[in-house]
Amino acid sequence: MGKWLAAAGFNGLCGVGFGAWAAHGALAVIGAEATEWVKTGAQYQLWHAAALLALIGLPPAWVKIRAWAGSCFCAGALLFSGSLYGMALVDWRGLAFVTPIGGLLMLLGWLILLGFGLKTWRNA
Repeated sequence: MGKWLAAAGFNGLCGVGFGAWAAHGALAVIGAEATEWVKTGAQYQLWHAAALLALIGLPPAWVKIRAWAGSCFCAGALLFSGSLYGMALVDWRGLAFVTPIGGLLMLLGWLILLGFGLKTWRNA
């Protein structure tokens, strides 16, 4: 559980930090388009920090679901948000191909939860 708490903390820290910067000064440094990338990255990173916290509450028997979904959320947030932050900060558009990979990983994490939830619901 500690690794998921640490992952949630890291994502929350980055999301709040980048979100605050986007709201209070990024525009003057990186311009409007890049500031929007930072805002988007921060928003998605914060949502997935909350999702990681929620995974901690799953029953111990669901450790594999927690591991798969949590890994997808972590990797997805890192790739999605990280590539947006990178594009905004260093103006390297080559990172743009990474963003959808991160998005797909985040979607996969949610799909894992959906599938397992439906399976559990049917068997109840």
